[in-house]
Amino acid sequence: MIEEMRIEPVKIPKELDIQAKMGGIHKSSKPKSATFSEVLRNSVRKVNELQLDADNLTNRLALGEVDDISEVSIAVEKAELALRLMVQIRDKMVDAYQQIARMSV
Repeated sequence: MIEEMRIEPVKIPKELDIQAKMGGIHKSSKPKSATFSEVLRNSVRKVNELQLDADNLTNRLALGEVDDISEVSIAVEKAELALRLMVQIRDKMVDAYQQIARMSV
């Protein structure tokens, strides 16, 4: 005899729920989605913040104000990875633009 299979919705833990972090779902209207330029602007802003944090921690380390050098190393690595990713995204965007420009109209 085959048992009936019940499918229940997956419950997302609150700390992983992106919609809850972003302010929830708008039930009465369409959810506002960010434009490409807003996403790009926010990403550049975040990379800049990571770079400034890494610079600040490096300066504080040089002045002897930081006890844990791993904190500085992690901040510098995060900033470096974010910058590398942003450069790769820029390169892909430039490549896409050049391909579109080469298309015959």
